[in-house]
Amino acid sequence: MTIKQINTLAFSLLMLNACSTQNIKKDDNVTISNVITDVVTEGAIIEPMTETVIIEEAPLVATVLMPIQQTPPPQYNGLGGDFSGNYKLEEFITQMQTQYNFDREFLYRLFSDAKDINQMVEPCIVRNGRNSCETVIKPKGKWDRYRGMFIYERNINRGVAFWNENENALNKAYQVYGVLPEYIIGILGVETAYGVNFGKKRVLDVLTSKAMLGDRRESFYRGQLEKFLVMTRDSHLDPSVLMGSNAGAMGYGQFIASSYLDFAVDFNQDGVTDLWNAEDAIGSIANYFSRNGWNRNVREVAVRAKYRGNRFRRLKTGYKTKYSQYKLRKKYGIYPRTRLSFRGPVSLIKLPKYSYDEVWLGTHNFRVITTYNHSTFYGMAVFQLGQAVKARRYGRR
Repeated sequence: MTIKQINTLAFSLLMLNACSTQNIKKDDNVTISNVITDVVTEGAIIEPMTETVIIEEAPLVATVLMPIQQTPPPQYNGLGGDFSGNYKLEEFITQMQTQYNFDREFLYRLFSDAKDINQMVEPCIVRNGRNSCETVIKPKGKWDRYRGMFIYERNINRGVAFWNENENALNKAYQVYGVLPEYIIGILGVETAYGVNFGKKRVLDVLTSKAMLGDRRESFYRGQLEKFLVMTRDSHLDPSVLMGSNAGAMGYGQFIASSYLDFAVDFNQDGVTDLWNAEDAIGSIANYFSRNGWNRNVREVAVRAKYRGNRFRRLKTGYKTKYSQYKLRKKYGIYPRTRLSFRGPVSLIKLPKYSYDEVWLGTHNFRVITTYNHSTFYGMAVFQLGQAVKARRYGRR
């Protein structure tokens, strides 16, 4: 080794020793962040300094300059989980990729996380101090049992609170679509108790299980699953987290996916059609009624009728029936207890109670309500709950 090389090595060792023992203090011109900004990897947290800190060369180089290893997201080249090997779902994924340009890996990842609802055990739930798995003594009248599921004090009070909170949206719905607030209130109370019960199962799990595992309405649910994926993509919603009913119905108004695409509206105009948003739900229900023939000039939905006797068996009853009011009055002695301004044909509605049958006359708009759910009892529950909430809100009995 030459004299020049020895001198250079000695000078380097002296400089290294000086650097490794230099103190950096808070009041120095060089700050901690200045020293290590260029070598700290993104995401590191620097704690504030309160004392003199000695930065040693070897640990700094060994610790800070080491790259942070991040686990890459798993790659999905096929189905895993409960639906692994399901050829129907494989065909469906191919269809969605071909027809709607969905990413195949995204669908594999989504459906690999889907659960078979047939393998789920539903827990007992305590509601209103009552265990859902307990045997409950129910009223003896068929209509009383059904009515009691929706029209009770707490639900009426919820309806009043919801109306108060969303009065502007309900009034706007009436102005735009002609649907009075009480009938939207009735739907919301029957369907989800004003948002208390959106459903306990993921929509993805319900629709996938029913569409791919041999449900008797398999083709229907396959169509709903298709529309569900399109709906969530178009509305920028995450299909893996949305909760719904045992039939895959969603949001305040419990729309199925096809109804969402056909009738849901962005009523608050925020750029997203979100049926978990009260204002969008109100506008969407009103739009549904309007598109199904709601007549804003018919303010009556149903009126209680008089008839002879305690049990009614003389004529066929139900929401599908249509009778001339003149014929009912003249031939059968059936007429409204209060004034009915509606002059068209009416449905004859029977509500069996324990010791007698109530008979009601349903107008055109009653039949429109039953398009939401094809049931006479459902239509009457919506009507009567809406009237009960309206009476409570305005201080009438």
